[in-house]
Parts: sequence; C-alpha cells; structure tokens
Amino acid sequence: MKEFTEQEVEKIRWNEEQMDREGAFPDELLRIIYDKRLFKLFVPERFGGRMTSLPESVRIFEEASSINGSFGWLVTIGSGGGFFSGNMKNEVLDDVFLPRNAVIAGSGAPTGTAVKCEGGYRVTGQWKYCSGAEFATTFTANAMIEGSAGEEPEMRSFAFTEKQVEILRDWNTFGLKATGSHSIKVDDVFVPEERTFSIFESNGLVDEPVSSYPFMPFAQASFTAVMLGLGLRVMEEAGHYLDMLAEESAKKPVLRKVLDEQGERLETLRSTFYHTIDGNWDLHLEGESEQEQYDEVSEVCAGTAQGVREVAFALYPYLGMYAGAQDTPFNRVFRDLLTASQHELIGPY
Repeated sequence: MKEFTEQEVEKIRWNEEQMDREGAFPDELLRIIYDKRLFKLFVPERFGGRMTSLPESVRIFEEASSINGSFGWLVTIGSGGGFFSGNMKNEVLDDVFLPRNAVIAGSGAPTGTAVKCEGGYRVTGQWKYCSGAEFATTFTANAMIEGSAGEEPEMRSFAFTEKQVEILRDWNTFGLKATGSHSIKVDDVFVPEERTFSIFESNGLVDEPVSSYPFMPFAQASFTAVMLGLGLRVMEEAGHYLDMLAEESAKKPVLRKVLDEQGERLETLRSTFYHTIDGNWDLHLEGESEQEQYDEVSEVCAGTAQGVREVAFALYPYLGMYAGAQDTPFNRVFRDLLTASQHELIGPY
C-alpha cells in the first residue's frame, strides 16, 4: 500500500528544483510529514505516534526517497529519533514527543564533553551532520563524561532544548541540499539529569518490538532503504531520458539494454534486502534472532547500498550531458544518491 498520494508526489516534486537551488525545506512539505505523522513512526500512540514495524518503515523510507532525496532523508532521520522514546526518562517524554511538530535532530558521534554537577551535567561540544536542524524541536548528542583521574570516560546521550543549541549553518554538499544537515554547538550548558539517557539502556516504558531491536542494524536498514528509493528514482529518470531520444537514434537500443540490465540488478538487490529484513524481523518477534542474524542484516545493508551506487554509475555514461547538467532531475537524484551513500553506517568498510 502506498504511503503518498499522486497529488502529494506532485507537490513534493514541484518543489525539488527550488529545494536544490536554495537548500531550504519548504513548510508545505513539512505539513505533509506532520499530517502523516512520519516523524513519529517509532513513537508510542500515547504521544500521537504510529509505532511502525521495521519492515513497514523501511518501505516508507524507500517510497519517500524515490519521490525526492531530501524529503526521504529527512523522513528517515526525523523518524529515527523516535527510537529514543524507549530510552529517555519518563519525566521528559511528553515534552520531547507529544507536540504535533516534535522531531529530534542530532548526532551519534561522541564529540562533546560533560562534567557532572548538582542535578545534572554541564556540557560543551560541537557535532556535525544534524539533519533537520532548522526545524528540530529537540537536539540529541553524545558526550564523554569527564571523571576523576584513572577512570575510563563514560559516554552519555543528552537531549538539548532548541534554546540551548547554536546551529552552525555549514551543510555545503552537492547533494541532499535541503536536509539542513548542519553542525550544532553548545557551550557549557546545563542539562538536568532527567534529560540524559543511554541508547543502550531501555527505560522499561515502551514495550514494543522495535524498541528492543539493536540500534545498529536498525539504522543501517533505514539508510539502505533510502538508497533503494534513490536507485528507483535514478532508473525512472534514466527512463525519461530514453523516451526523449529519437526512435532512429543509435543510442536508444544501447541505453534500453543497459536500463534492462541495471533494472534487473536493482530488483535483485531490493528482493534480497527485503527478504533479509522481513526474515530477521520475524525471528526478532519470536525472540530467536541471535547476533549472527543481526550481523547478516548489517552485511546485506552494506552490500545493497554499494550495489545501488554501482547501478547509478553504470547508467551515467549512457546519458550524455543530460546526466552532467545540474538542473536535470537525473543529475539531482544522482547527486543525492552519492551523498547519501557516504554515510559511514552503509559504507564499504
């Protein structure tokens, strides 16, 4: 079942040229996300969430990304913050997740430091690639807690308010331009104990299968679904170029053959990915998935992402300067795909 109507797809794509040119995400597209509660796919119903299974959510991520790269990336990243509803303390759950426009932006890199003080911590740090920073209502980031001499530093997660964070508008890549994946900075801000948590510890309040699913394969599956969606859009736009060629063009049969070959390859990648995710999810529900099975998910994700990138590269030489012109739909999605593929969780090493 499709998540998006034809009218919604048309509206999103009508905005994509401006999004790519100006690097801003339109409010009317945010409204689509809020109306569909896409930032709350992993949030309990009592906070207005949808609490979606992993197999269903990755299909939503693929569909959203096949419409537009920045749109799909923000849906994926924004909804991922809901995963923390199973980790954060009860005292802050209403504040973080209940608002209609609630969404978390942040970073998993422990590039901050925290000092324990009365009632909480004082945190200083800077974190890169916080997608959705320009409209986030909460910011999460990891910091190493400074201890006494000889103690091994402990990592902890912190949930900052909008007012505590400075956004450094430094997102300057050639793809996914409208994701607002800027750096954030805090300087000696106080974070009360209740707004700290560990992503490795359950709060015992959200008894849902997705909350007990290991975070690493969960994130890898999400990003791989984005890659698959972008791969579908690459195929779509290459097909549009094929239609533009004159029937007598010598390029046409050659490109048609390449499209057929790469289309089959992409479908094989998709089939393997979804078969793996669906199978592992069933094992997870039954309590029978061991680390070996979760590791298999990670391996399939890395291989799938690499395969999608190879599909895009295989098509590029056959599209002439249409592929190289920055104002064509193919060029935009090609740049989005290459940018998304650089995420370290789906990298080749």
